[in-house]
Amino acid sequence: MKWFRKAAEQGFARAQYSLGLCYYDGEGVTKDAAEAVKWFRKAAETGLRSGQYNLGVCYRTGEGVARDSAEA
Repeated sequence: MKWFRKAAEQGFARAQYSLGLCYYDGEGVTKDAAEAVKWFRKAAETGLRSGQYNLGVCYRTGEGVARDSAEA
C-alpha cells in the first residue's frame, strides 16, 4: 500500500488502478468502494483501460457511486 500510494499520488496510472483494487477488495486496507472509485477514476482519466472498465462496473453495480447505467 505504501508504494502503490506513493506512485499513485505521482500520477502513475497502473498504481492508481492497483490502489483502487486494494480498496475495492479490502486488501491491506479497510474495504472502501468510494475510495476505490476515486482511484479507478484517476486511472481511467489517463486512458488506462482496466481503470475505465472497473469504473464502469462500479457505476453499473452502484458500488461507491450512485448506480448509473448511462455513465457505466
